[in-house]
Amino acid sequence: TIADRPRLWRSMLLFTALVCCSIVLCMHEKLIDFSHAEDQEQTAEGTEPMMRRRLSDDVNHDMDLEHVLHLATRTAEDTFTEDPSPFRVLFIVTTLSEYDKGTRGTVNGADRLKDLVLPLLVDGVESMVHRGWSVDVYLICGFEELKESRRQMIQDALPTGVGLEVWDDAIPYYYVKKFNQQLKRPDQTIEFAPHGLSRQHRFVVKDKLMEYDFFVAFEDDIRVTADHVVNFLEMSTQIDRMRRAAEHSSDGKARVEGALEDSRTVRRKSMDKATVGNDLVQDPMTADELRRLWPGFIRAEVVDNRGGPHQLLEGSPPALDNFKWKQFVPASMDYEQSFGAVDPNVCCDLDSPRTPPNPTKDDLVLWETDISATGVRHYPGEIGWAATMPVEDKADVGSYWSGEGNSYNDPSFKRPRRVDALLGQQAGWMATRSQVLYFHEHACPGGFLPHFDGKDWYSDSLQTRNGAVEFWSGGFQLFGRCRLNRILSLDPKRFSRQILYHSSNNKQKTKTRDKFIRLSHFLGQLYTVKERALKSLQGETTQ
Repeated sequence: TIADRPRLWRSMLLFTALVCCSIVLCMHEKLIDFSHAEDQEQTAEGTEPMMRRRLSDDVNHDMDLEHVLHLATRTAEDTFTEDPSPFRVLFIVTTLSEYDKGTRGTVNGADRLKDLVLPLLVDGVESMVHRGWSVDVYLICGFEELKESRRQMIQDALPTGVGLEVWDDAIPYYYVKKFNQQLKRPDQTIEFAPHGLSRQHRFVVKDKLMEYDFFVAFEDDIRVTADHVVNFLEMSTQIDRMRRAAEHSSDGKARVEGALEDSRTVRRKSMDKATVGNDLVQDPMTADELRRLWPGFIRAEVVDNRGGPHQLLEGSPPALDNFKWKQFVPASMDYEQSFGAVDPNVCCDLDSPRTPPNPTKDDLVLWETDISATGVRHYPGEIGWAATMPVEDKADVGSYWSGEGNSYNDPSFKRPRRVDALLGQQAGWMATRSQVLYFHEHACPGGFLPHFDGKDWYSDSLQTRNGAVEFWSGGFQLFGRCRLNRILSLDPKRFSRQILYHSSNNKQKTKTRDKFIRLSHFLGQLYTVKERALKSLQGETTQ
């Protein structure tokens, strides 16, 4: 009846209120449990708890890499008998300037977007689309506006079906502060943080995390192709198989099958804070050590002498034939007959007006690290022999350092760690969704994705004490704070797929000659260190 309606409404309101209260109480209990679980997580033994924001449920990602690798490498015929869902890739490029400014060996006013960024982008995306992958592009621009005609130019150049999103005017603002977090000046005003542009891709990744299987995020002058992605996935899967093998072994370790007898009676300790020595050759590895192993990349340029004499090809002998540390660690080039040579086409055969055509293996040069900062190791399973790139001493899982046994004829010479000139900046990163979650929820203090706040970021992530461009682009954070150990395969075929072309090709014009070495000679030096490592197992001298 009409008289009963107010009573009915009151009953419904009371019931709704009770349901809402129950939901709130349940959520509160779960938040308490979650907060307690976070408090128990430790970044490392003896350190403060790490604050993290979970982006996924606690699911088992053990077979994720196997699944993603299969998606990336299956043939078109496989889609008729399997789930037809394609391998979904988000290709993120961050670019500061639409036109060159004449600095760092560039030509003022040159069309950087059209002549450099676009050919690289199209080349990389086409290589992926040809494999049947579903690719979208996200362009992050530091300049104020990408005009519609320029956006259309990019869209028209990309293969059909490739999506394009653009975030222009993406440089964040900040207040410059002192180390005590006080403003640097009393009259300090808000200003641009150009170094923070390389941070912005992390917001994109978080926003798109559940929409893609794989993420590629690099600076605008780096050539990344499907070959790089497949090789990265293959190596990641090989590492993960050994990690799972260690977890299921009786002693929690994975071993090199058919390991040689180790006749050494003395094992040396590190001269720094590393928990392992510099003489590890084929030692067993724990699951945690393998979890921190990571397929790395190294940047290269192609020697360009189209404009006349080149500083790297002049002199007697030429600088490239008289590379640093040659006297102490010569290049053993026999590997080219036994295992093959570096393939320059994988990294650096690019159809662009800015880059020299038809490069040879001897045209590829390295400048961002050298043999003094590297080592080698025989890893378990299919990983095999690989070089180790620089890593912080406390994060090192061990290798046979090139300087072991006083190879540099200086007993006080320590293994280079956080030396900027030798770190080997790779200008970006790539990872599966579950690998990104591992970065964010486990490996990286303060997380890998937004929001970047709390004590791990000194309450302001844009302050340069947290890191400049190289930190945010992925390299220095992942291989510094996050404690990942990069490796480069000694298999020339795989090694070639870990070389990234720095297609601006300007470092050879602005860096000193003594920093450069041919990639083929660098790999030859690594083989020399491998030979010394094997001799050390027999108790022989390493020199």
